[in-house]
Amino acid sequence: MTRIIIIAFAFLITLVASCSKKDDTFKTYLALDSRFIILNGPADTTKMIIYSDKSWTVESIDDTPWLTVQTGSGSGVAYAVVAVTDNSANLPRIGRLLVKAGDKTDTIRLGQRGIVPKISITATAVSGGATGGAIQTPISTNLPLELMTVNYNYDANGTDWISGLQIDNSNLSFNVAGNSTAAARSATILLSYLDAVGTTTKDSIKVNQPKQ
Repeated sequence: MTRIIIIAFAFLITLVASCSKKDDTFKTYLALDSRFIILNGPADTTKMIIYSDKSWTVESIDDTPWLTVQTGSGSGVAYAVVAVTDNSANLPRIGRLLVKAGDKTDTIRLGQRGIVPKISITATAVSGGATGGAIQTPISTNLPLELMTVNYNYDANGTDWISGLQIDNSNLSFNVAGNSTAAARSATILLSYLDAVGTTTKDSIKVNQPKQ
């Protein structure tokens, strides 16, 4: 009887010990070391670490012929490899990569720098005639106007009296309507551009107009 009790106790100790062991093995369905990568303008290749317990794939999900997935599949913890062409003469750009592992997905945004966007208006302020007319002032920019965000901030003496804004031959030009209010007025034109990698470029000019 004593022998049976000792054997049973030894079995119980073994069972408790085995249940108390911790499984320290790293497990994850899908994880990334980075979801936003920025490369410089020259042609380049970058590696991205994919963490997964399963087989995984990486593919481009945008129309980005400048981006090539060189190593787009693997299993466990491994590198995905992506190459980009030269962008030194163009504005910054961005593409997205879809990562899949089983029924899990994630997205990587891959940006590439290029020329530095520039908006530089020579004058800080200009004055228009009380009866209105065209105004022109020099501007240095490597951006077309259609890529810029244009905001007009008018004072309390009227709105929408600036129109026809355009950039042509290194000049910023626009029209001002006649001032029919009883006071001088002013407005600020703000030009801004947010590039693909998150950098904002901006400049502004104040437009003054006397009363008639």
